[in-house]
Amino acid sequence: MDTQHQLPAALFGLPKAVLRVLYRLGTKYPVFQAIFARELRAIGATSWTAQLIDDFIHRPYGEAYGLTPKERQTLVESFQRNIATIQSGTPLSVHLVLAREILQIPPTVVGDVVECGVWKGACSASLSLVCQRTERRLKVCDSFQGLPDDGTKRHVGLHTRVYGHYQAGQFTGTLDEVRENIARGGALSVCDFIQGFFEDSLHQIDSPVAFAFLDVDLESSTRDCLKALWPRLVTDGLLYCDDAGDLDVVRVYFDEPWWQETLHFPAPGFVGSGCGLPLSPTYTSIGYTRKTGAFDPSQWRKVPFLHYPEENERT
Repeated sequence: MDTQHQLPAALFGLPKAVLRVLYRLGTKYPVFQAIFARELRAIGATSWTAQLIDDFIHRPYGEAYGLTPKERQTLVESFQRNIATIQSGTPLSVHLVLAREILQIPPTVVGDVVECGVWKGACSASLSLVCQRTERRLKVCDSFQGLPDDGTKRHVGLHTRVYGHYQAGQFTGTLDEVRENIARGGALSVCDFIQGFFEDSLHQIDSPVAFAFLDVDLESSTRDCLKALWPRLVTDGLLYCDDAGDLDVVRVYFDEPWWQETLHFPAPGFVGSGCGLPLSPTYTSIGYTRKTGAFDPSQWRKVPFLHYPEENERT
């Protein structure tokens, strides 16, 4: 177990009398309050991640591709190793969610997996293993020279109460560095590298896209990615984004005039706006949207608390 989670585990094994003393210290002294708050957050994060791991291993993700629970467990171990050995902007929970979504794409659906914004390639290494198992190509897209210039624009996390600025060149991972990391922790043979800023480089993608993951930080880069990838995304395809907490980015997915004018498609919205998908008790950075086609009732569920006029018409 990670050393940061050893203290919470130890706390549960202490006698009640000792815990009462620690509780009194925690309510009296700010330093103990901070320690307890940190460790309780660790307990929550650990239990949620453990649930995600258990779900990933024991539910039939990738069954259509012949994956067994043992193979899914091996994937989890590989993801953990990648995060431990490669500088990563995404935690294990994100790797698990992206992997399970790709594994649920039917084998009959033709299309590549595209990742935009890869930093050092930790997530790329994990995704490449999933693509290898599902026989899909992974398009690894980045400038490989960090972020473009964002000027002095202030970025604010409404839910986290965090603000700050990006710098040109921030989050740089060179092409050689990313290739080496994927070779060590993933499957380099399934990867195609697309180098350059997205406005200029993504036109090279001319095949269907079955799944996309954007971790591009900037509103402008998000729009560039959507302009290039959305027309290629298959119907019912998912596009995940690691900038769920940045409402400037999230607003792009609700910008109806821009979508109609640029992509001739209704604005799809965004699941996880502001505080991310419920993968932890506090906040996560990922959310997603889906490219829907014509409404097909067979692909959706009915619930008892909603009304269905067509049923009344039949009776």
